[in-house]
Amino acid sequence: MKPLRQNLLDYLQTLTGAHLDLVLEEASALPFFLRTRYDLCSLKLFGRRFLLALETGAPDSPSVYEAQTATLSQRLGEPVTVVLPALPSAARNRMVQRGVPFIVPGSQMFLPNTLIDLRERQPKPAPESHTGKPLTPAAQCVLLTHLQREPLDDCSLSEIATKVGYSPIMLTKVKAELEAAHLCEAIREGRSHRLRFTLSGRALWEKAVPLLSSPVRSRHWMEASTPSVPALLAGMSALSQCTLLEDDRLPTYAVSKKSLPALIENGTFRQTPGSEEATFTLETWHYDPDVLFKRSAVDPLSLYLSLRDSPDERVQQQLELLLEGISW
Repeated sequence: MKPLRQNLLDYLQTLTGAHLDLVLEEASALPFFLRTRYDLCSLKLFGRRFLLALETGAPDSPSVYEAQTATLSQRLGEPVTVVLPALPSAARNRMVQRGVPFIVPGSQMFLPNTLIDLRERQPKPAPESHTGKPLTPAAQCVLLTHLQREPLDDCSLSEIATKVGYSPIMLTKVKAELEAAHLCEAIREGRSHRLRFTLSGRALWEKAVPLLSSPVRSRHWMEASTPSVPALLAGMSALSQCTLLEDDRLPTYAVSKKSLPALIENGTFRQTPGSEEATFTLETWHYDPDVLFKRSAVDPLSLYLSLRDSPDERVQQQLELLLEGISW
């Protein structure tokens, strides 16, 4: 399969009939996470210079591309167009609405005031590539705790273990993961280590999100022995609480995968053979949702991760609003 750079040249030359050359650009002035995520190139088209950022990592949301192209443009002093291997039509529409210039070689292009090619023809998706190994549930839980519940900067591994409910040995592995992903550094003090995250807020989230996974392990049809379900609202039920979207017919709740057997054994929950007999849908999570949020619903970032692959454009729009409403 041709690399993205060659696909881009072939696409533009077919579209314009002009012979074009890509010139590699210096990226040393950019933050590390942008240098590793994009290859910077430039070309001249119709007498104009275009600065291009070619995606090298996993696909992301329109709001992330909007924020990152804005940062690139500000740091480099000129507009930047992002070049992507693929882009679903729903995401394409949001990119256009947000005014984010983009090119999907062989498929679509949006360069305001220059060229627009938005035909509905998608090449066969290439296998997803990642900037690194996905984080384990424990490492993801620690990161999301730091982003949402309380800062973990300068906390010792034993202190973090107590806060998130993992063993000190597991936190040693988490430390190694987060360091390998360049999300934090460990400061040694005698025999102990303290974590210090390399970025903060939205910037840390954007750098980490390609390495994060849906917390949902499995889904089950259930009924409860009491009118109220002793679990946090999740999925569409949680999203409908903070948006105008309607909930599904059956509400959705989440518990950790470790807690489900006991809830069934003591009669709190009973699994049903089908949705007709069920009173709710239960998600089992790879980590305990109660650790991250002490409210009626799961935490916003885990909710985003659990629904980000939804094909429903309305859901995708509300997820973008959910991220924008977070106080980073």
